[in-house]
Amino acid sequence: MRTPVLLLACLQCAGAAAQEEAEASFDRFKLWNGCASTRLIVESLSDDADEIGLEHEDVVVAVRSRLRAARIYNTDESGPYLYVQVNVVSRSFSINVMYSKVVIDVATELPGSAMTWTTGVTGSHGGDSGYVLSVVYREIDRFIDEYLRVNAEACS
Repeated sequence: MRTPVLLLACLQCAGAAAQEEAEASFDRFKLWNGCASTRLIVESLSDDADEIGLEHEDVVVAVRSRLRAARIYNTDESGPYLYVQVNVVSRSFSINVMYSKVVIDVATELPGSAMTWTTGVTGSHGGDSGYVLSVVYREIDRFIDEYLRVNAEACS
């Protein structure tokens, strides 16, 4: 009875280790770029955003300052980019943050840009543009935290 239990325990540990390794490998695919900086694209805002006092420049400054503080911002027109989309419709909002980088197609070996990481949230704002910006901050902080975790060796 001891041998099957011991064997099962060993297999379970090996399975957990393999799963952790697969997750780490997928994280590297999504965000690894050798700590190269990223450019920023912020989508235009809707008229409903204007009605609550949320301006495109508010979002740009908020995101850009956080990327600069993390030392991962650049203005190059090529390479990886962070795409931020803030939608305001009536009393609702959605925020999407997407990271795209150059990947190589294994079939053709040609490079192309692909979204490899994303996060987003929806909610209601009650007419408070500051609340929407605070959610933008939170989502950008989530990106920066993951990005720096995956690129830790290259960024140090």
